[in-house]
Amino acid sequence: MKYLIPAMVLAITGQSLAAPSTLRYIKRVAIPGTTCSGDPGQQGVIDAINKWNSDVVTVNNFLEAAPTLSPPALLFQIETALTSAQDEPVELAVLACESDVTDGTAAQNAVNDLAAGFENNVLTPLGNIIANAGDATAVASNLQTINQFRCCNVLPDLDVLWSFTAEDEGVANQVPLSAPRPSTCAAITC
Repeated sequence: MKYLIPAMVLAITGQSLAAPSTLRYIKRVAIPGTTCSGDPGQQGVIDAINKWNSDVVTVNNFLEAAPTLSPPALLFQIETALTSAQDEPVELAVLACESDVTDGTAAQNAVNDLAAGFENNVLTPLGNIIANAGDATAVASNLQTINQFRCCNVLPDLDVLWSFTAEDEGVANQVPLSAPRPSTCAAITC
């Protein structure tokens, strides 16, 4: 049920991640009801990238293990993965507030891509896995959707966004600049 919370908040506020993307719109939507109060600064960028990297590692571990898990084990392990995946838009909102993430930059394009597809291609399929844990075909299909979007969009976008914001704040030597890839990406064609 946790995966429904962001969708319910968006439904209640009448906002959608699929709407046209501009930096200001994304900043409002990434954390409903809030706007950027300013540039996150060095520590904000460090904290967001490190937390997001931890989230990516957690989701990667789940995606690598999921195909071999029994339905009860799958449901047990997806809880942690879902919590981490739900945190990713929070970290996106922080990095999207970096003052030099503006229209026309590669970082803004990464923000737009993440905001446009994350809900439908990561969070919703994780919810579908929970709802259909006993259906191996449904689980495999949803894992494929997640892996396709993560390997071809999310992780490359993170490389761009993390590098851009870390270099902009002068902390590139303190954070990962590239998102770790799960072994599942080896089977994905982008």
